[in-house]
Amino acid sequence: MKRSTWIVGGAAVLVLGGGAYAVFRPKKDEVKWRTAAIQKGPLQQRISATGTLSALVQVTVGSQVSGTIAAISVDYNSEVKKGQTIAQIDPTLLQATLSDAQAGMERANTALDDARRQLARTKRLSQEKLVSDQDLEARQVAFENATANLQTARAVLERAKTNLGYATITAPVSGVVVSRNVDVGQTVAASFSTPTLFLIAQDLTKMKLEASIDEADIGQVKAGQMGFFTVDSYPETQFKGRVSQVRLEPITQQNVVTYKVVMDVDNEDLKLRPGMTANVAIQTQNRESVLKVPSAALRFNPLAFLPAADAKGAKGGAERGAAKGGGQGADPRAAVPAARAARPAPAA
Repeated sequence: MKRSTWIVGGAAVLVLGGGAYAVFRPKKDEVKWRTAAIQKGPLQQRISATGTLSALVQVTVGSQVSGTIAAISVDYNSEVKKGQTIAQIDPTLLQATLSDAQAGMERANTALDDARRQLARTKRLSQEKLVSDQDLEARQVAFENATANLQTARAVLERAKTNLGYATITAPVSGVVVSRNVDVGQTVAASFSTPTLFLIAQDLTKMKLEASIDEADIGQVKAGQMGFFTVDSYPETQFKGRVSQVRLEPITQQNVVTYKVVMDVDNEDLKLRPGMTANVAIQTQNRESVLKVPSAALRFNPLAFLPAADAKGAKGGAERGAAKGGGQGADPRAAVPAARAARPAPAA
């Protein structure tokens, strides 16, 4: 008796469970609608790009003379003032060159004095007809050559003094040392090109952001537009800047043409650093108090609401119709009303 009761009870539970599942199971063909309210407010159009931050003014400090670095008085992140000594090249050879130039100057002065006396004596003798005109002309040429040699010696002396002054490397602007490329004892050679010793950023409170804008969007970017950007170091902070320059130079990489857009950025808190990558959004248009709807409402696709079999059949029928009609005016959505004719419309 008990066994039969358990069997009947189990059967009843299975029947009730199957019925409940059949009643309450989600319908595959059920269409679910999502609604959104029409809002009124500001609407903005933005262009997205990536860019790199750098100091507004960066000065590369090099050396115009060759030699060995004898001393360095600054390091990375050091603040410098204009005219401050930041490095010293060993002046031994340059000092010797200066001494040689000074000796050459003295020899040229002595030669000029001698040529002047010889010319004066020859002129007196020429007046008394004791020397020929050829001798007088020779003395005149010697005096002029001595004068030119003195000017050459003076130029060599000035060049030697200037080169000796170049041995002392000074900061051309006030700012912060961003990069240092030499160490004490290193030899720099300025024979063919000026070696780079330091990179100084003049003022890190004023920076610039260079962004690459695609050629399809560059026509919408104008000087004076506002831009917003974030950096990976501060993902929750939004920085802002203003477009100051839209360059005309095209940059082609892998058949993609972009243009550089420069934005001026305030960096009073010094959070931003040179070389940071920024994700930029430039505001190209702005409208106040307009009606707005979600953009998803403008992307309705009827085929998405059909079962897989009906959608496949509707799409195939549309393709056959396009092939039959030569591909003119065919639209897959034309088959949707026929496929859905026998189905009830979704409740509003």
